[in-house]
Amino acid sequence: MNSPQAGQLLYFWAFGDLHYRTIPAWHELHTKRLSLMYNDLHELWSGEEGTPTFCVSPGDIVDTCFIDNHRLAKKSLEEQLGSIPFYPGVGNHEYYGPNGEDPALMASIYTQIWEKPLRYSWQAGETICIMLDYPDPLTLENPKYVYLSEEALTFLDMTLAAHANLPAVIFLHCPLYDTVLDRDAKRHRDYNSLQHFFSLENSKEVRAILARHRNACLLFSGHTHSGWQAPNLVKTEQLGEHQVTFVHLMSPWYTGTHTGPSLNKGHVTYVPDTPNVLPTFAVRLFPEQALIRLRDHQTQKWLQEWRVPFR
Repeated sequence: MNSPQAGQLLYFWAFGDLHYRTIPAWHELHTKRLSLMYNDLHELWSGEEGTPTFCVSPGDIVDTCFIDNHRLAKKSLEEQLGSIPFYPGVGNHEYYGPNGEDPALMASIYTQIWEKPLRYSWQAGETICIMLDYPDPLTLENPKYVYLSEEALTFLDMTLAAHANLPAVIFLHCPLYDTVLDRDAKRHRDYNSLQHFFSLENSKEVRAILARHRNACLLFSGHTHSGWQAPNLVKTEQLGEHQVTFVHLMSPWYTGTHTGPSLNKGHVTYVPDTPNVLPTFAVRLFPEQALIRLRDHQTQKWLQEWRVPFR
């Protein structure tokens, strides 16, 4: 059952880039790390936090587009989440095929395994949720300059308009320009939204759509693997006559630029970030505000909470 907080519209849990991969050494380290996350989540959900309405992850659920990685990810998530619905998204790694996997088959593999289109929406309680798709690199002039397609922009605009009476939560893999930043630009500790490839080139157009629709309230993204206390992990902007909050989902697999897994001839070494946190986000929506909390599953402690406008 859901947590019975008074006046609550919706309660869900959001995961950053998960990067499932079947390579045995990778899978062993990955399983060991994420088991801490799942064990803590199960304790929270069976206690006072209650069961969320759904869980969501906007892309890079797998590390490469190999179909067995998708099968592993789906099987693992179904085992861990049980009856809790899971909403997946497409990121750049869903198109990544370093071992001969064919990215051209990505769309059909993704839709076959996850039983979801590349972009879609769903209504949860009194909220409309929108999952946008990462662009197919084969359609881009330069894959390092990423932008939402005209079809994705139109889908966002039309879905917001069609549900103007409902507050909207939007999910996409790549953040908008000038949102989440680097903890230390001199040492380049974090990929960030001031870099090409780590922010949308047509962020201005996305902001213009958000500004036109007062029901556009929250936008969640991943991709940057931002470290703990990176500036603007949660950032609220005034767009048009209302405020929109951008939430950047840290990855529970690794954070930072000089960290994480390194694969060499089937062997994996892992360099943790400092601090080494294992983060996911709990989100509760109320008529006038959203409560966003960041959990570290290693210490089993809440790191921070933000109360931001909603509506």
